[in-house]
Amino acid sequence: MLFYVIRRLLYMIIVLLLLSVVAFIIIQLPPGDYVTTYVAEMESMRGERLQESEIIALRKAYGVDQPIYVQYFKWLWKLSHGDFGMSREWQRPVIDLIIERLPLTVMISLFTLIFTYIIAIPVGIYSATHQYSIGDYVFTTGGFIGLATPNFLLALILMFLFYKYLGFSVGGLFSIQYMDAAWSMEKFVDMLKHLPIPLIVIGTAGTAGLIRVMR
Repeated sequence: MLFYVIRRLLYMIIVLLLLSVVAFIIIQLPPGDYVTTYVAEMESMRGERLQESEIIALRKAYGVDQPIYVQYFKWLWKLSHGDFGMSREWQRPVIDLIIERLPLTVMISLFTLIFTYIIAIPVGIYSATHQYSIGDYVFTTGGFIGLATPNFLLALILMFLFYKYLGFSVGGLFSIQYMDAAWSMEKFVDMLKHLPIPLIVIGTAGTAGLIRVMR
């Protein structure tokens, strides 16, 4: 048993390394790099071209002047030490952005899991005990539709319906007045009001699949 666990862990490490190589190569495939884009933005803002020495300094500062394999191993070394680098969009450490957003991500995932099991298990049991009934056909059809409907399409439909007929704000998880406010019961209740759309969108496919498995 111990040998099996060790072997599976080794396989997992190998797969993760291969995935990291593939992901890194795909990122490098488009023409140009971050510095090329950054230089173009700077030149459009300043209205004049940057000096070649400035561009060379930027490429050296960001390490894009080195071979791809050197960039990869440097990135992998930093990643293994918990250094996710700087976000070039937000100009902040990536790890700080992850920590900042992780609690809400975990919360939404837990609510989605609860939503999935609360809906899927009773419906799946009903379909299994009432096979070929009208209810079973309805739930089966709904399950296939849920599996086949793209999440982005379902999100657009729900956003339209909630805004037009229920008057719900469809932007983000909080109303404007609570976005930067400290956590409170009012903010938590406001978040619960905004949860239906993401819960349904994220949980529909999983719910539909679990219904089919339960049946």
